[in-house]
Amino acid sequence: MLRNHLKLSFRNLWKNRLLSSLNLLGLSIGVGGVLTLMFSVYAYYVADNMIPDQEHIYYLKTHLADGNDYNEAVYPLLDKIKSTSPEVVAGTHLHGWGNIWLEVGDNEFQKTTTYADPEFFNVFALPLKYGNHNSALNEKYSIVLTDKVSKQLFGEENPVGKSLIAADTLNLTVTGVLEPISPYSSFRLDILMPNTILKDNIAFKNQNNWDSSFSPVFMKLRSDANIQQFEKRVGQLVKENYEDPTVISRMEVMPHNNVRIDSIPVVEIIIAGNIATSIFVLLLVLVNLLNLNTSTMFRRTKDIAVRKILGGGKKGVITQFCLENGILVLLSILISGGLFFGFLLPKLNDIFGAEFGEINFSLANDYPVVIGAILLGVLVTLIVGILPTLRFISLPVSQGIKGKIDSAKGSFILRNTFIIIQFSIAILFICVAVILNSQISFMKKADLGFEREHVIVGNIDLDFKDLDAAKSSFKALLNDLEANPYVTKVATSQAIPSDYYFNYTRFYDANTDRDVRLRRSFTDAGYLSTLKIPIVKGRNFSKEMDGVEERPVIINRTAMAAFGWTTIEGKRLKFKKDDFIGNPVVGVMEDFHYQDLQNAVEPLVHYYRSEDDLDKHRYLTVRVVDDKEKEVKDMIASAFSKIDSRKNYSQNDLSEKVSGQYRLMDGMLKTVNVVALLTIFISCLGMFGLISFMAKRRIKEIGIRKVLGASVLKIVVLLSKDYMILVGIAAFVAFPVAWYMMNAWLGGFAYSISIQWWMFALAGCIALCITAFTLGAQAIKAARANPVKSLRTE
Repeated sequence: MLRNHLKLSFRNLWKNRLLSSLNLLGLSIGVGGVLTLMFSVYAYYVADNMIPDQEHIYYLKTHLADGNDYNEAVYPLLDKIKSTSPEVVAGTHLHGWGNIWLEVGDNEFQKTTTYADPEFFNVFALPLKYGNHNSALNEKYSIVLTDKVSKQLFGEENPVGKSLIAADTLNLTVTGVLEPISPYSSFRLDILMPNTILKDNIAFKNQNNWDSSFSPVFMKLRSDANIQQFEKRVGQLVKENYEDPTVISRMEVMPHNNVRIDSIPVVEIIIAGNIATSIFVLLLVLVNLLNLNTSTMFRRTKDIAVRKILGGGKKGVITQFCLENGILVLLSILISGGLFFGFLLPKLNDIFGAEFGEINFSLANDYPVVIGAILLGVLVTLIVGILPTLRFISLPVSQGIKGKIDSAKGSFILRNTFIIIQFSIAILFICVAVILNSQISFMKKADLGFEREHVIVGNIDLDFKDLDAAKSSFKALLNDLEANPYVTKVATSQAIPSDYYFNYTRFYDANTDRDVRLRRSFTDAGYLSTLKIPIVKGRNFSKEMDGVEERPVIINRTAMAAFGWTTIEGKRLKFKKDDFIGNPVVGVMEDFHYQDLQNAVEPLVHYYRSEDDLDKHRYLTVRVVDDKEKEVKDMIASAFSKIDSRKNYSQNDLSEKVSGQYRLMDGMLKTVNVVALLTIFISCLGMFGLISFMAKRRIKEIGIRKVLGASVLKIVVLLSKDYMILVGIAAFVAFPVAWYMMNAWLGGFAYSISIQWWMFALAGCIALCITAFTLGAQAIKAARANPVKSLRTE
């Protein structure tokens, strides 16, 4: 029986090969898209599965009285918590303190260096390829490597017990190698070292107090711990020990599985968007199949009636149609699998790999994805095979054998509903793409308060081997740049727009009783003039007037407003509980967007630092005359090629650096654009099949109309107008949904566009034009057919 069903299935698929091909094409593209998006979601959610007891791991989140928050706490807090809280099984800090250089033989590597307490593996029992959890970080000069770094340094051999040189002088012993970690994991590790090695570092000692929050704190709590009570106890410790506890609104105890979203908030939007998009595309594919299958069922009423006369039951008919659809679904899964591995997964890594790392498919680890794809195929087969069939097998044999389907008018309503749903989803994604593109274009072209064009930015944080010689060569380069007719301004600085450190300090003004948190950075006297940032009060830094003793500062307009000042005369930046006389405020600069437009301009302070401090600055900024960038870049690169350093000099245009802030959003836009094209393409495939079917059903009618003098245009309008009306209805369904979704999304930006009527009009026109082209091509073909042949058709 199965053999007979299969033979009939292949025969029917071949007989209706146009619709079969359209179904297969739509299914393959749709399933490939769903598979790619859902694999990214799967990879994200299982990335931290290698952490045992993750549900008992928490971290501290500091909420400030001014509404800001961050995931760091003061360093001594953890020890105080462990000594007073029986709920804590183990705890660890986890922070950076400069990336260390490693030497093995003649090879040198600089890797992302993370410092943790010796109890780290009691909190995070990450699987070790080599080494012992209990002792991996116990020794002061121990080091744990990731599998990737271990292979770079030692190849495939077990490196535990081997020595390597760090920072030119430290002899470190490898005590462990971590198993490979998913790039989507919350752990972005290269090497892991014990905090005890920093205890002799003077800068670290100065930060190890009850005022400077710089280190995330992670704790493993007992399974029966009362989180609310524990959080209250932590809050009490803050009040009793912080130098100024009034700045803290609340210390929140957060579950570890929130840490990735907390550190990169846009991740939540991307993951939620991938899930929603997958559901929409899957729904679109289902509706498309149901539409086409429902239409083909009108042809096969005689077939069903004959089966019933010969004694065939409903079960056999349903089995037949499920097999036909099952063959198409199976082929589409195989095709979409090739599409996924050969094109879609590499594209996904191109879009998001820079932020999240490259993901790869492994059958041994990712077999749930394969099982999920098979189950999805079975579900789709059952839905599209059963639902259209149920309506038609209930027709009386007398009507079915004559091909009379008047009683099936409800199916037309159902079909039209499916068309509206299809195109509503497609138009929704077009609206999202239009609005998202407008927002990103606005952010990239907005007035940022500085001039970014014709500015070269060079990275001068190069780890110079002979600092004195490097300073001498750099000073000569600065002189050459200032003498160069193509160069108008030169500056050195710790930061540039798009790359300011998250360094904050609180200052207090007793006169206004304002306690203000300022983001801080260091610049020389040429920084503001190079970027053309105006001074609104006071003066700019000056080589002649400013020295390092008092370290003068310039604040932005927002900082001045936050202090409640109307003048800066006699003003200094002081701490609340300190005898320090304070840094003199010599100027106020206009607000400028030193971070992306998702964030508001925060209070900012620039400290003066001479350009001679080469090892303290990270960037060389050079403004050049138009079209002379290449000559100046070559000159700078040539100068740095003669300076001995561990890192290679690199440079970019400032405009590229600023646009690079939106790389992740550009990835989102590319994804949405592809999905919008995908949805409209699948919808049009269904529409193409439907009008092809309707043209064949009405072939005699078309022939008679042509004989009676109907023009090609009138016949095209006759065949197309109902579908165009349905697309118009779909647009009006999609518009309010798109407005609600995108208005809520834009609310998360400090600076955003306003949604305009033309955005919806443009989306609707795009959908109507593509649909009109699809319908028109098939309708014209039907309208131009020979009426003599049409009238002979049975």
